[in-house]
Amino acid sequence: MAVGTLSASSIDEIEIATKGQTSLSLGVGVPPFTSGAAADIPCFSFTASAGMASGFVRSDLFGRNGAVDMGIHFAACHYKDEFGLYNTTQRVKVFQCSATLRSAFHFQFMKYFDAYAGVCGGLNICAESFMESTVYSEQSHFELWNEVESNTFSPVVGVYVGSRWFFTNNFALGVEAAYDFLRTDDKACLEAYGRSHYGGSALPIISVLASFKLGNK
Repeated sequence: MAVGTLSASSIDEIEIATKGQTSLSLGVGVPPFTSGAAADIPCFSFTASAGMASGFVRSDLFGRNGAVDMGIHFAACHYKDEFGLYNTTQRVKVFQCSATLRSAFHFQFMKYFDAYAGVCGGLNICAESFMESTVYSEQSHFELWNEVESNTFSPVVGVYVGSRWFFTNNFALGVEAAYDFLRTDDKACLEAYGRSHYGGSALPIISVLASFKLGNK
């Protein structure tokens, strides 16, 4: 009903994503779930994108609309866990970051509201630190620590959907969800890489975003 009541003068103003328009987004979200360790901080993300084409969808209801952008996306998350048995304590710390190229189709169903869906692909880096402590004498509290560090690289191929509401011409808040098709469980990663690898992706499951448009296009 809100869309249907748009006046003819506001139809031309409905288009938000346009060719040549650049924007930056900062996100805080939920890290991918893993059975190996618990996330101790939220997943942080950064996106920079630019409009490649726009206005190629025309209708009486939505006017000139539709846009395609391309950009880069970076996300990072951290996991840790500690467990022990008898006189041995084990600590695991995992830092994951994903860098991807991505492209989305944008459509504005009403003024100030931008909805989009796209695909992404890139590389995930997993830095895992495993430390083991053995107490040989409780009286002297003598401990021997053994630390193993490893870096693992894996591909990322996923999809994402989102929406954002522009409170001003250049500032919006929104929400975005992403899924990595190549993300595997911990057991499969252990067999493939020799380490737990914690799922192989830092793409947040869902994020809250703050977006900033650069310029006035």
